[in-house]
Amino acid sequence: MEKIKIGITQGRADRTGYDLILTAFEEPVSLELCHPIIYGDKETAVQQRKTLNLGTNFITITSTDEVQDGRLSLLQCEDSEKTAMEDCLHNNIDALVITPQEDPVPLPLGSMEMLINEDIRMALVDQVDNKSVESFHRTLERDFDCQHPRIAILSDKAVQENTPQDPIEEKHIHLYGPYAIKEFFEQEKYMYYDGIITSEKEKATEAFASLAYEYGIRFYAGSDRIITSPFLADTVCLNHATYIATDVYRNRKTYDQERENPLPKLFHDKREDRNSNNVE
Repeated sequence: MEKIKIGITQGRADRTGYDLILTAFEEPVSLELCHPIIYGDKETAVQQRKTLNLGTNFITITSTDEVQDGRLSLLQCEDSEKTAMEDCLHNNIDALVITPQEDPVPLPLGSMEMLINEDIRMALVDQVDNKSVESFHRTLERDFDCQHPRIAILSDKAVQENTPQDPIEEKHIHLYGPYAIKEFFEQEKYMYYDGIITSEKEKATEAFASLAYEYGIRFYAGSDRIITSPFLADTVCLNHATYIATDVYRNRKTYDQERENPLPKLFHDKREDRNSNNVE
């Protein structure tokens, strides 16, 4: 099984992110899925490891090419978020996990935030329109291997303000709603849909938070880069952020390979012949 390189930022200024990272990768079995690379400061990591009384071992590297199988790596740098994002944008790593921090990291242009847990994949967008729905639909198919996904719109506003105006059925997208946010989550209607999309970010995030007691992940879709972040400052969430990043990488690779050399069309639609005969 191919192991991908996943960069992990060290987190907040007080470096409490090391509590999550060093705990998450303390057991050797956690290194079987990927090559984790911490972007941060070696001295701080060593001090935090001692304070936390953890036995997590890591090697210090100066380049992502120096990773070793079965070893946790630390890439020494002054600005972990900036260096990690640069490596992500230049494909020096395959995915990036952003540990909870004080200031938001500038994300690739066009990124769409998603909230994910075991039962929910929810896109938070500025406006629910054909463009955002089509982008989300492609994300569900390519990144999460959902074939013909059912998508629910959440909104407490008027229907006409939050439903795409053009007939999106022509693109074979199964769209339902809009549904009121509170009732949608209280009645567990999310169990019947592959994806949820809404422009009411604050309300939807609050509803998601009430269900993220086991784990929750932020995923930044709509970009060629794979970027995730724990929804909570929790070791389980950090582990799942690496799992999601790995799954998305593999799903994209499979999706793209299956469509590299499509079979040639072996028949002609009668409508095409009819239209060509009518051309003067």
